[in-house]
Amino acid sequence: MAKPVAPPYKLLEMRYLLLLLIPLLWGASCGNHAEEDFKKTCPYELHYPGHFLRVPVSISPHKLQYHVGDTMKISTIFSDSIYDLGTQHTFKIEGFPFKPSSLLYRFTASGTYDSGYTVNELTIDSVYTPYYWYSNSYADGFNAKTLYEDSTYRFECQLVLKEAGRYVLLFTDLYQDYVATGNSDLNAEADAITFEGKCPTLGYYICSMIDSGDAHLDLFKDELVFLDQEVYNGAIGSAKGSIEWLGRGGGFAIDFSGGFCFEVVE
Repeated sequence: MAKPVAPPYKLLEMRYLLLLLIPLLWGASCGNHAEEDFKKTCPYELHYPGHFLRVPVSISPHKLQYHVGDTMKISTIFSDSIYDLGTQHTFKIEGFPFKPSSLLYRFTASGTYDSGYTVNELTIDSVYTPYYWYSNSYADGFNAKTLYEDSTYRFECQLVLKEAGRYVLLFTDLYQDYVATGNSDLNAEADAITFEGKCPTLGYYICSMIDSGDAHLDLFKDELVFLDQEVYNGAIGSAKGSIEWLGRGGGFAIDFSGGFCFEVVE
């Protein structure tokens, strides 16, 4: 098992870690350019106000219920021909520094919660440069780097399930953390990446989405509402308000943040 190490800097409050600052998501304009000038450099019908890059997140085996002792694999493996939800076009984007960031909540039968990555056995190969961080009040998590080789992006980790409970996984990208916490300058490497067809005035947004199968969000309404109200102060929402009981939130869209719910039984 890869052992967590103490962070060398003061950890950000967890309620800010995954904030994605998506008020723009709900219908902002294309910027300060006149519409005609904007269309000359960005000839698309925009569905979101930016290049919203779809990053697939796979859970294997993908199911609702697991048993203690089972192994779950969490991975994101995809071609550098990436679908952009903003323009609804596919672009070849080479060498983008994707940096997975994840946490896992475990809810117990008594209604309490703790860190799923702490009570289970998480393993990440050192090739992904994992960095583990702690929080006294919220679930612990990790950051890592995605490898880019042979026109393919790749990150993988595995979790041996040791404790029963109901779990909520969040899997996003450190890019969004930097935007949310006012450290956008740390995204300079990513912001410098360009590609044929890129709109020069549009920024990036990383949409980490469960690749296939049900994310089981509707079956974990109580847990998600608890996180929304008690942990994230109403910040959890869904893309365009598609999950009615979560609304749009003021922080991050769970379906763009790798939201996946499951249960572990004895």
